[in-house]
Amino acid sequence: MTQTCTVILEGSFHIGGKSSPEFEEYSRRSNANGEAHGGVVLSHYLISENLGQGEKPEFILVIQYPTRENAKQAFTCDEYNQIIPLRNKVFKEVKILLV
Repeated sequence: MTQTCTVILEGSFHIGGKSSPEFEEYSRRSNANGEAHGGVVLSHYLISENLGQGEKPEFILVIQYPTRENAKQAFTCDEYNQIIPLRNKVFKEVKILLV
């Protein structure tokens, strides 16, 4: 029996990144790519405060994929690799964590 895989994306924007045309393009293409691999966004959060250590991320997304392989493919496939330059212009930091 295959198990679903939860992916947690955590990140922070460059100044102006969230309102840039690159963000719109990255979001559109990233969402389509995730859906093509069976990804479903379960929840998303804007972070207001960090009570622990380290820098505060600005957002967290929780995405579920049908399998761990689907999740890994979504973030290593050619389509995703093509939009990494957009991601790098928009985000100061992005973590893609498989649970």
